[in-house]
Formats: sequence, structure tokens, C-alpha cells
Amino acid sequence: KAVVSTQSGHYGRGFFCQFNYFNYNWEQWYGYTKGARCSVPEDEMEDLRILGRTVQDVLESAGVTYFLLYGSLWGALRIGDILPWDNDIDMGINKDDMKVPIDDVVTALQAKDLSARYNTNGVINVFSKSKFQSRVDIMLFSDWYGTGTMHRIGWETYIFPLYYRTQHSFPYRLIKRPLDTIDFIGRKWPAPHEGKEIMKYHYPRDYWKETKPEGC
Repeated sequence: KAVVSTQSGHYGRGFFCQFNYFNYNWEQWYGYTKGARCSVPEDEMEDLRILGRTVQDVLESAGVTYFLLYGSLWGALRIGDILPWDNDIDMGINKDDMKVPIDDVVTALQAKDLSARYNTNGVINVFSKSKFQSRVDIMLFSDWYGTGTMHRIGWETYIFPLYYRTQHSFPYRLIKRPLDTIDFIGRKWPAPHEGKEIMKYHYPRDYWKETKPEGC
């Protein structure tokens, strides 16, 4: 439990703790916005699958170590597909293994007629140019302390250290090559070792739950 100082002399530190604590508690793996759909229409879901397969092809060609994460890994583990209510695909990359610059990966994605950008939060955002604007988020991880623990890179890791160090880090052993493979959107995809073990690090308080959007 976080202890937050409310004394005026500690306002700055107290606000920082509150900000981190709010972010830590708000972000659940099932953190859908109110009114989220119980199921995504099939034509929109198929557009997302096509985008996912295209992104996979680019990452394979670039020779990077990539793997499913978060809700997409749940979908693969449970049904071999995107969860019915999910509206994006989440992936990770081991930045320490990359043999090509991040900008080259972004350029290769753009060459597939996709909208792609790398932001300073350590994420490559990829969008289809269809009417659905389907989305894939590729998070970059690094063992930046050399301790065998992978951490999300980017500026948010400094602003929300409690959140990112407790829910966006995991042991390197779980993504050590060669990775396991799992069925997802009609193909075999790289996945972390030990099944749902990585979920214990991302969602330590509720990884065992299958929580759907409100009302579903």
C-alpha cells in the first residue's frame, strides 16, 4: 500500500506519489473504457488480423526478437485468436537483440502502406489505412541494468516508476531465444516461455481473472 504525504512541505513528493499510485491502480489488463464493445464486428476484426500478419512479416524480415504480450497473449493462450472485445494487437521487442535501427523497422512498416511511428514512450504504433484504422502497438524492452530483468523503455518509465517497475518488467529468461510458439490469427507466433508466467509480472494482482468489459 502506498503511503502518500499530505503535508504542505512535501507537496511535490506527495503529488508524485499520488500520480504514480493512481496510474498503478487504474491500469488493469482489462482496463476498458466505459461503454467498450462486448465484441468487435468481424470485418473490423479481420482488418486487425491482416494488419497483425503484415507487421509480423516485417519483423521477421528485420530479424528482431518479437513476441505477443498483454491482451493479445491472453487471446492466443485462451482461444488462439484476438479476444472478441479487443481492438488492437500488443507485441514486445527485445531491443537488446536488435541488429537494425528502430527507424529502419518503422520505414519497413511504412513501405507496406501502413502508418507507423516510433514515439519517445518506447512504442512503435502501427495503423492500417483502412476505414477501421486498426492498430498494433510494439513495446520495446531492454535489460538496461544488466540484472536479467527486462524493462519497458521510454519516458513514462521515469514518470511512473512504481507502475512500470511492477507491471511492465519481467525476467529475461521468459523471452530468451528460441522462443516458444503459439497459434494466433491463423499463424504460429513467438510467445514468452512458460505459458502465462509472464502475466504474473504484468498483472500481479489479478492475472488469473478473465474480466470482460462492463455488461458483457
